[in-house]
Amino acid sequence: MRAAVRDPYEAMERARERWSEWYDRRVGCEQPSLSADWERLLHLHLDQPWPCTASLEFSAMFDQVTTSLSKTGLEIGRGAYGGWDDGDAALARAVWCAARHMKPQDVVETGVARGITSRFVLEALEINGAGRLWSVDIAPLLEPGLRRETGVAVPARLRHRWRYLEGSSRKRLPVLLDVLGNLDLFIHDSMHTTRNVAFELKTAWEVLRPGGVMIVDDVDKNSAFAGFARTHPDDLVLAGPADDERATIGIAFKTASVEPERR
Repeated sequence: MRAAVRDPYEAMERARERWSEWYDRRVGCEQPSLSADWERLLHLHLDQPWPCTASLEFSAMFDQVTTSLSKTGLEIGRGAYGGWDDGDAALARAVWCAARHMKPQDVVETGVARGITSRFVLEALEINGAGRLWSVDIAPLLEPGLRRETGVAVPARLRHRWRYLEGSSRKRLPVLLDVLGNLDLFIHDSMHTTRNVAFELKTAWEVLRPGGVMIVDDVDKNSAFAGFARTHPDDLVLAGPADDERATIGIAFKTASVEPERR
């Protein structure tokens, strides 16, 4: 009730997502086809070797980032952020490699938590010397203490490339994409319900440029990504296991030859 009084729209939106989460668990989710070599296929489509130089740089950097967070007293990993997961190594490695190889001008992500995935996008953009990351997220409404942990992995030296928009993707994403017009790289890591993922994929796909990439975490928790793959037979859609095999990561490449219209 306190959350509803403080922000009625977001409280109602979170209630809808909680219901959708319950429904997905109740009825079960359509699972995408898995590719054990999904990272090689990702790089093949980006015209890069696998393993690539960027991926070889990744492990030491990931260990450094997670160790530095642990030293502050934060628990890192699955379920550590109020029941939500921190970005795992496979997801962070995928966005790191995509950002390094694609050299995107605009990257949009939904879901931030401690900002581990955000950190690797921003590190890549900084090395590239160009690009901006736009992050859409809302701190847990019922655990306000987690607000101070949001984005804590992002150091001050990288924040000039970062714009954090507080709010649900349902509220913030259409407006942001309207302003950007088109998009190079989209990362979903917010509420993993069929309702929310389907909305985000449809909204982002409309403005994703040809050659653009969507990276989607936890596609095994909903039917949206499998449904997206089924309805986009002309585009390359992959899914593969995270390093700990406790989640599935989805990748979609837009291969259409027509530029998206600026809205």
